[in-house]
Amino acid sequence: MYKTFLLAAALLVALPASAQQHLRPGDRVEGSLTAESKDTYTIDIEEDFYLYGYADQITVDVVVTVLDPDGEEVREFDSPARGPEPFQFSPEMSGRYTIEVTSFEGAEGDYVMVLVAAEPRETNPRKLVEQMMTPFSADDVPGAVISILKDGKVVLAKGYGMANLTYDIPMTDKTGMSIASVSKQFTGMAVMLMVNEGKMDLDADIRTYLPDLKGPEGTITLRQMLNHTSGMREILNFLPIAGATFADAMRNEEPQHIFNRQAVLQNEPGAEYNYNNTTFMLLARAVEEVSGEDWKTFMETRVFGPLGMNDTTVKTEIGQVIPGASQGYAPSEHGGYRAVIDFAEAYGASSVNTTARDITKWMLNYRDMTVGGEAAIDAMTTRGILTSGDTTGYALGLGVTEWRGQRLWTHTGGETAHRTWFGYFPDIQSGMFISSANPAYSNGMWTDIAEAWFEEYLEVEEEAEEEVAPDTVATTPTTEQMEAIVGLYQFLGAPLQIEYTLEEGTMYAQATGQPRFEVRPTSDSTFQFVGVPNASATFHYEADGSVKRGTHHQGPDSPMERIEVPEEGPDLTQYEGRFWSAELETLYTLKLNEEGALQAHHRWVDAFGLTHMTEDKFSGGQWFLGQIEFQRAPDGNVSGFTGGNGRTRGVWFQRIDW
Repeated sequence: MYKTFLLAAALLVALPASAQQHLRPGDRVEGSLTAESKDTYTIDIEEDFYLYGYADQITVDVVVTVLDPDGEEVREFDSPARGPEPFQFSPEMSGRYTIEVTSFEGAEGDYVMVLVAAEPRETNPRKLVEQMMTPFSADDVPGAVISILKDGKVVLAKGYGMANLTYDIPMTDKTGMSIASVSKQFTGMAVMLMVNEGKMDLDADIRTYLPDLKGPEGTITLRQMLNHTSGMREILNFLPIAGATFADAMRNEEPQHIFNRQAVLQNEPGAEYNYNNTTFMLLARAVEEVSGEDWKTFMETRVFGPLGMNDTTVKTEIGQVIPGASQGYAPSEHGGYRAVIDFAEAYGASSVNTTARDITKWMLNYRDMTVGGEAAIDAMTTRGILTSGDTTGYALGLGVTEWRGQRLWTHTGGETAHRTWFGYFPDIQSGMFISSANPAYSNGMWTDIAEAWFEEYLEVEEEAEEEVAPDTVATTPTTEQMEAIVGLYQFLGAPLQIEYTLEEGTMYAQATGQPRFEVRPTSDSTFQFVGVPNASATFHYEADGSVKRGTHHQGPDSPMERIEVPEEGPDLTQYEGRFWSAELETLYTLKLNEEGALQAHHRWVDAFGLTHMTEDKFSGGQWFLGQIEFQRAPDGNVSGFTGGNGRTRGVWFQRIDW
């Protein structure tokens, strides 16, 4: 189907965009954006149709916004900076829809708008999958695989598009996919196998099994490491502050170096959930020490082999050859795609390479308990409990949640290229696995597919909405309350900011680099994200009615802190200087540019601006150094700053001279 649409498109002459261009399937329209311009397209579609297209970002990063016939925003799409910016949705009403294309952050350049499909949405589950996999189904795009387990039986396992564009190798149900953090549940099982044999104890300190591991004083248990409450630095957030790329950061010995240089823990172990790859890499090394086997041998002989996962292995070194594995890709600034390398030495946190067929055997192990037994499965699927008594949404390598009335054990994974969604519904012996070699893939499509295949087991969505969002005056926030919420918030457990805005009585939320979503009140202080399963937010009013804090709920809870932007900033010259971090062994130079703005300079990254927020707090211009707070000596002069980016925070930089 996808090839047919592309062929039709190729036969057309590309037309320049006008003030408003009406689109039909197969159209390709050339567009050019300035910082202030907006191109508008229209399309007539029916309710329960399926729409798919993309803006090919030739020389400009675009934002695509879809509006319904009433002018209400349906979705906003803003993912990769180059290559296809896909938009894919099913309308809830018939009529003329509007597609607006603007540039990201005032950029200028050219793009091509392509409408691939506007057709009736399939009602047959199998045909719906074919339809939704359209973006990955051509012979010139990185592909994807999907497998569906229903009632304990594999009902679908298939590949779409290409596993390797250079050699024209298609995706199949036996193509190896790098599943990134979905691997963490396998590490949880490896630890539990050692616990079963009495060689490890979940509540023992990690240094019991890695005696060369030093770091700050205090016990850090295996359980805390598995459920992300250890207080260790997060490697993917920590090393980039020093200018390291992800490939550099993934050397297997690096987590031990990081922890041994860490002066103090980020939190008391067990007190705070903070997603962490460092801990899982260390746990894999601990299993190697205790078992006497290297990670690859251990996993293949103790986990994959007994389950018949004969096409599954782990990556433990850069350049490792895995027969039948897919190549990962990223959009090229020059058009098309470029091959990229996923994490190689991050085993334990990542590294599992599996197929759509093999992963269903792992799903069934949650039912059959062939590997690990009941004790291991129970431990792996029991949510973590913080020292405060609060329960997190994460167990030992798995997210534990509920969706449409069904228990769901789930995890997502993302590397340089590959994107993966994994979910198992234990009470109906059903599950789904979607993995793509294309970073444009969105994990959001799993809900539509799950609804089609498991509909008879799911609670009616309308009833669930009424339960969480009753339409009563008593639960509706006042205009003053919503205005108090409006503002920019920093996630304290992730390198992410989210802005809440109010437009004509409707609240919207937009996180950094993500689409904007409508959020509807479910009480005077809680809001549900429209179109995003299990996503909501709670805001905490101060005594004077203001809002300084919030909590984002989507899996584990993520606290947020309001960022106050002052009208007038301080004298920025006091912050100029050279700042050295002994922990990171890296140097930043802060100085004013010709326009008087404070910038950070580093050997390995481009200079970026620092925005004053409040008092001595600044927002960094890059995600890897997103939060900075200056410290002062007794004489009042700046002595240094602590920097971080959500999962890593409080890294000390000492001012050394100026």
